[in-house]
Amino acid sequence: MANKKHLLVTGLSFNKLADLLISAKTTLPALLIILGAPAWMVGWLVPIRESGALLPQVLISMYLRNNAARYKVWRVGICIQISSVVGILCSAVLLDGYNAGLCILGFLILLSLGRSACSLTVKDIEADVVPKGERGNLVGLASTISGVMTLLVAVPLLIFDETFKDNALLGVLVCAAVSFTITLLCMFNLKTKVEDNGDDKGKMFSIRFDKTVYQFVFVRGLFVHSALVAPYFMLENGDNAQKLLPIYIAAQALASMCSSLLWGKVADFSAKLTLQIAGVLTIAACVGLLIIKSDTLIISAVLFFVLSIAHSGVRTGRKTYSLDVKEGQERTELVGFSNTAIGIILLTFGAVYAAIGPLLSFSVVYIMTAMMVVATISTVILPNEK
Repeated sequence: MANKKHLLVTGLSFNKLADLLISAKTTLPALLIILGAPAWMVGWLVPIRESGALLPQVLISMYLRNNAARYKVWRVGICIQISSVVGILCSAVLLDGYNAGLCILGFLILLSLGRSACSLTVKDIEADVVPKGERGNLVGLASTISGVMTLLVAVPLLIFDETFKDNALLGVLVCAAVSFTITLLCMFNLKTKVEDNGDDKGKMFSIRFDKTVYQFVFVRGLFVHSALVAPYFMLENGDNAQKLLPIYIAAQALASMCSSLLWGKVADFSAKLTLQIAGVLTIAACVGLLIIKSDTLIISAVLFFVLSIAHSGVRTGRKTYSLDVKEGQERTELVGFSNTAIGIILLTFGAVYAAIGPLLSFSVVYIMTAMMVVATISTVILPNEK
């Protein structure tokens, strides 16, 4: 069992590293800009990446009702992601302009579908290998290790920016493909099966949609603002965006490295408390952004560092809560249903903020901060998961 835990932690760490390296918030926008793709394509990267990974999960969870071998679906998902990154790399090398952008968006859709399958099934693999009460620490340890590896990527980019230039992006894509491959190799022998309850055959869902399910989706839906607000930290300092990019990547990695283990321990005590603390930190970072009107890179980096710590807590808290509050197929379907719902919520909030942002006489961050206040308070409706 100890060996399985080590393989799982190593695999998850490299998976998190790969996710960072193929990020739709940093790497892919830079790639499209360098290749001369139309600006509207850049705007579609994050919606495709995030919603594409979430929306299909309810359908996948229904498919898993009659397919107990979770590890097989996970393997297919990780292979799809490896192939997609290779496709993006080939598009970048062989094409440019509109054609390159179109191919990259297509492969990003495929990448998101692969991630969707992996994100859903890996929860069962984690729960199979690690007992309740230790799962938050598992998530935290993997995030810490990936944070260290991320710094090993971000720091050279920051120091040798002029030396690497365009070749750096191609190298990042190669590293992403290699990281996904290492993930596959590390977790290949973790064979998890989850048998469904025979009494529920023929039903669309085996999960009982009690108030816990809806409360979790409601609270988690509000907490998406810890992610949605992140780009505005750079927009508020738009003149320094190019200089801030590697600094923000390093700050995010450092935040993950410093806080993930602590978040994991808190989540193993109470995932609900983790969400509450992370919510307060998110609010503090947003208030600092709105009140401290400064163009200095240091202050901006510190505020983004606090936000990154908070978002790490949100992710650890909601993952641990979903792992512990239900069991077996019900856990699978809770994750699938909630992730699909969050995909819709993300698209809705994103569209609303994009529409009202230009019409407002004040920053949309004020609204997002208020939503985080509501999110933090609303955690009181969640039943204890332990």
